[in-house]
Amino acid sequence: APPPPIKAFGGKRKVLVDFSSPNIAKEMHVGHLRSTIIGDTICRVLEYCGHDVHRINHVGDWGTQFGMLISHMEEAYPDFTSNPPNITDLTVFYKNAKKRFDDDEAFKKKSRETVV
Repeated sequence: APPPPIKAFGGKRKVLVDFSSPNIAKEMHVGHLRSTIIGDTICRVLEYCGHDVHRINHVGDWGTQFGMLISHMEEAYPDFTSNPPNITDLTVFYKNAKKRFDDDEAFKKKSRETVV
């Protein structure tokens, strides 16, 4: 049985733990899991101690990535609505858009304005 809530916290408390999910806009690797594992561990310890734990788990700000992808699609494939590109390899599409975003200040500005 779990111990009574720790007295240092003044008894049972509602606790919010904000931690991130893996960045799904990037290729998955073990480093993406670190903050998720740490956040979940903190939640489990607090729950074990009897606290009312609420996990706030977010996937981050997608505005820039969506703006970058939309802008790249509009410029690289201006007739995309009637002649859609083959985007079976989304990693290549994303990398091409990201390269433009990193190399071209005007494209970067347009990408950001696309989603604001």
